[in-house]
Amino acid sequence: MLRSFTRRVALVAVVVAAACNLDVSNPNAPDANRAFGDPAGLQQLLGGAFRTWVEARDGYYVMPLTTQANNYTASWNNASIRFYSSVGADCASRCGWTNSPTATAGLVIESQWYGYYTVWFAATHVLQAMKDGICFDADCTATNAWKRETVGSDSTVTVRNKTIAQMLQGMAFAGLSLIYDSAFVADENTVFPASPADYPPFNSRTEVRAAALQKFEAAYVTAAVYPTWKTEKEWMGVDGGVAYTNVQIRQLIRTMEAELIAMWPRNSTENAAADWASVVTYASQGVSSGTPFEWVFNIDISARDAGIEYVKSWGNSILTMRVDTRVAALITTNHVDPWPSGGNPCPTTSPDLRVGDGGYGTDDNPDFGTVAADAGSGTDYACSTAAIFPAARGQYHQSNLQHIRWHWLAGVGEGLPADNGTGPDPFYTPEMNDLLWAEGEIRSGGNKVLAASKINNSRVTRGGLPALTGSEADTVLIDALKYEQEIEFMGQGATAFFNRRRSGYNAPAGTCPGTSCGRFPYVEGLIPGTPRQMPVPAKELSLLLRSSYTFGGSKPDMVAPVGGGGDTRRPTVVDRWHEIQAARSRAFLGGQRF
Repeated sequence: MLRSFTRRVALVAVVVAAACNLDVSNPNAPDANRAFGDPAGLQQLLGGAFRTWVEARDGYYVMPLTTQANNYTASWNNASIRFYSSVGADCASRCGWTNSPTATAGLVIESQWYGYYTVWFAATHVLQAMKDGICFDADCTATNAWKRETVGSDSTVTVRNKTIAQMLQGMAFAGLSLIYDSAFVADENTVFPASPADYPPFNSRTEVRAAALQKFEAAYVTAAVYPTWKTEKEWMGVDGGVAYTNVQIRQLIRTMEAELIAMWPRNSTENAAADWASVVTYASQGVSSGTPFEWVFNIDISARDAGIEYVKSWGNSILTMRVDTRVAALITTNHVDPWPSGGNPCPTTSPDLRVGDGGYGTDDNPDFGTVAADAGSGTDYACSTAAIFPAARGQYHQSNLQHIRWHWLAGVGEGLPADNGTGPDPFYTPEMNDLLWAEGEIRSGGNKVLAASKINNSRVTRGGLPALTGSEADTVLIDALKYEQEIEFMGQGATAFFNRRRSGYNAPAGTCPGTSCGRFPYVEGLIPGTPRQMPVPAKELSLLLRSSYTFGGSKPDMVAPVGGGGDTRRPTVVDRWHEIQAARSRAFLGGQRF
């Protein structure tokens, strides 16, 4: 319920410093008024929104999605990882979402919903203030209630902030549409009913995606009004944030649009129907076009280790998470899936320079079961002889391959070899954009030579693998593309999950003897029972007086119950009471006895 939700956020939101998060309690109403009523406070809301987006995309409760994709692996139950990634433990296969306002496992469903809507709230509040006439330039002063004093005076900062607010609205809607089956679409022009019972139906995920693209496009246009502005450095993290130009922001928007279309499908059927020509259009103007760059958020000491970035922090922690053997078997020649008795061997063997022989660090480390790196060691992966997970929780969780690409973001206590959990946190890289571009070219029947060159930008430049020419069959190009995506998307929030659910990969359960002995079956990219999307959180549904529902496990993996979904109104408690009454009457009239 957006009005109720907005009130909840408004009561706790406070901006005490640039890039401060939005969920710090502030009971001082005048301070809140200043934060939301003057340009300085509003501008700091934008920095807080970026920080919130980082946590919504890469935070603690996103980690189960990476293990459900069999991208990373762990058997710890922090963030309900074990519960949601285990097979045949708590459920017949994989467990579905526990959509409950009181269960710990329900927090996984709530996290991105409330995170992205907090981003939406900040951006929408800034745009509402602009709609009311507040501006941000030198000609906008307190004596004139922060309104423009001279018609036609410089408005560069106001235009910049409008661009960023529109982009953040798009980022919020994009995040919601990628993971939830439905959500509310609203902006600074929306008026909601006072009573929860009168709220409209949820918008379908298709409509939410359309809203994201519309906001992105509005931001793209606004960004071009003045060609010389830059973002505030602090918006992208304190103590090292980068100021991006309006040209770079436009490139970033295009990459996010390409990602949204490519990663939105829930299965191979939807993937085949995606608008791949638009992916080409967007990605060709993205962060790998023109002057390529990485879009990064700087993780400072206040945001590290149990802060806002978890997927890369835990994923690169050698005693916390590992690379799933599904991926290890793909990128090495001597690791198998599932984990065999006695473990997979170190050193690793692989023709890929990102993998190499598995050496890591300047010295051998018996605590981690690693040996010092040498000329043959890889840039992204290391090999550890230590089996770190409790055997009783399922040896299939074990792996001897470790992700080290973002090692500086690993846990503070690890210090391997000298990292402290802070530094640049890349979210959109040229390689990611190139792979989106290449996939668009292949799937839309476009330029296969160009597609091959885009794949080669990571395959050859980073991996040292033989170059593709574009004359290969589409199946060969797609296989090479998927290989690159496994590596280049690893650590990027839930992207690996989105990529797997649309892959169309099917495989039966492994049989003994053989290299696939004991391997779990896969249907449409995921182990059976794994949900393909999330429902609206039960806490939100209860505020709206609507019944809860879920996906996965014994329930359908992506189909809402009758009367559910975003296209029609969900049953209210009154509706459910009438259903119970009707069932009672039918039982009596039918003469049934129990």
